[in-house]
Amino acid sequence: MKTFKLVELTLYPTDQVSLNEKEMKLSEGLIINKEEDNEWVLEAVLGKADLESVQEISEDRKVLLAQVRITKPENRPAMFLVQVQEVNDLGDEGNVIMKGTLAREEKSELFASIKRMRQEGMEEEEILTSGAGTTE
Repeated sequence: MKTFKLVELTLYPTDQVSLNEKEMKLSEGLIINKEEDNEWVLEAVLGKADLESVQEISEDRKVLLAQVRITKPENRPAMFLVQVQEVNDLGDEGNVIMKGTLAREEKSELFASIKRMRQEGMEEEEILTSGAGTTE
């Protein structure tokens, strides 16, 4: 496994008509490459307002798009297909744990692929692991 510092996180709900970003203000964060089947784990420590936003957009366990920057803010952003696994209230802050896959496609292409897969009747877990837009 490889662990990296997560320095920026923007979530895009995929169950809407268009992509509406929700930029999160991180206190801390990390991202782990499990080095098996392109599986990644993202953990973010967020303030109360952002924690509530994540709870709201992840209630139905829909796959989200996550744009992240790793290690330094000036690094190029990476896109992930993610599903929220846990949201934990820790008082003034909280943490969010997501699992997902690294994606190669642009946001708009990923969004269109997810919509198509839902129309075809795929379950959210199948969408997450479908390989759509993911790296080999």
